[in-house]
Amino acid sequence: MKTVEILGANRFETYTKTREGCRAIIVQDGKILLTHELISGWWLIPGGGLEEGETPEDCVVREVEEETGYLVRPLRRFLFLCEYYEEYRYPGYFFICEVTGTGQIKLTDAEKRRGVQPEWIPLQDAIDLFSKHESYADVSEEKRGSYQREYMALREYMNLAPDSPERQIYERFPGVSCAYRDAAGREILKYDGMADTENAVPVDGNTAFPACSISKFVTAITVMKLQEQGVLQIDEPVNRYLHQWKLLAADGTESNATIRSLLSHTSGIVDAEDSFYGLRRSDAEISVLDVLEGRTTYNNRRAVSEKQPGTEFEYSDAGYCVLQLLTQEITGRSFEEVVAENVFEPLRLQKTFFGSLRNLGLREQSQTMASGYDSEGFPIPGKYPQIPDLAASGLWSTPGELMAIAEEFIEAVNGRSSILSSASAREMIKPTENFSWVGLGIFRRGDDTLVSQGWGENGQCMLKMNVVTGEVSVVMTNKDPGVEQNESGVEALTDF
Repeated sequence: MKTVEILGANRFETYTKTREGCRAIIVQDGKILLTHELISGWWLIPGGGLEEGETPEDCVVREVEEETGYLVRPLRRFLFLCEYYEEYRYPGYFFICEVTGTGQIKLTDAEKRRGVQPEWIPLQDAIDLFSKHESYADVSEEKRGSYQREYMALREYMNLAPDSPERQIYERFPGVSCAYRDAAGREILKYDGMADTENAVPVDGNTAFPACSISKFVTAITVMKLQEQGVLQIDEPVNRYLHQWKLLAADGTESNATIRSLLSHTSGIVDAEDSFYGLRRSDAEISVLDVLEGRTTYNNRRAVSEKQPGTEFEYSDAGYCVLQLLTQEITGRSFEEVVAENVFEPLRLQKTFFGSLRNLGLREQSQTMASGYDSEGFPIPGKYPQIPDLAASGLWSTPGELMAIAEEFIEAVNGRSSILSSASAREMIKPTENFSWVGLGIFRRGDDTLVSQGWGENGQCMLKMNVVTGEVSVVMTNKDPGVEQNESGVEALTDF
């Protein structure tokens, strides 16, 4: 059963009141049964509050009869939709029901005064009606929120059809989790499926997924923070700060590749083919130095700046390994500790971390983590791979917490962040010379839209944000679909 959480922009940090409810989708001959308030003009899906001692099934049967006079039988509970407004939490169960007979309408006095009556209208008309929920934002937040809820429920009802594109995308993955923020600051979390199929663990809003190469976006933020602290300059050669290991040019001399060129994948490093995957937690732990030296099958070629920096774009995990080593050397601390201090802790993120072997072991004891599945659908041995290149692809998070990072970044671009300066954020989104679609740790889609995406052997994901409107979407999964985001459907889900 899919879950949708609607987080109102006016919600309090913690809710103190809860009211459970149930609603019925009743469709006959292409028409849906709604209640219509003649005085206010409101339309709603039949349903209401759960009474003490009632099951959700009992509740929906009672409410439909009281409001419409129809007797119904619940066929399927297909959606759990939870709304958060001010201090309230409204959990709601949506059922597909069929009419079995007629009973007696029993309206409350308030409902009688509002002129509540049942009406059948074409299903598509109902969808169109509720889709205009945003037009009521300046008139009535209650009406806007109610119409948004009904619209979301009808969308999910339509997604039950076998030919629904969204359903087909969701069915490609064991588990899918999404987060969306609109231009008004309202947020939606949406998730379905299994975090761990073998142990029947469902995905929930706190399930951490592999963020794969979205790691690079967070790494870039961290590097820019270190520049703000005065410990590095991104336009200096990276070798100025490296002591354990040096980045060499093709002729064996020290490369003049800058930190900026590493962030923008223009340092001249070319990753070895068939590298950066296949390492298991049961394998011997390898270090970022092992990766850079090419001492293992995980990466069997030394990282070298083979081309003149700035002349070609070559997407490089090895380049971000250099940044990982850089971070460790100039701070004298582990990479994951530095990022946590500069990014995760200021944002109060609880479920986001870089997955060193130690962290994986600790986190799997304290939170739900999505088990990985390969392109054939088989479980990854040990549930999650070992990722020594943390800066490149070792991040774990939830869509909600990745959305929080994106929101803070948008605030930084617009000069409203206490974590990252506007100058740093704007440097990250500035077009790279000769490669206008490339920023620092992020990719540009036109002037206003930014994208970060990841694809590994245990999942695929995508983050999209608009720095002008404030809109954000994040999609995370726990299976390698075998094709890129625009083919797997992950990108389509970001356009929700």
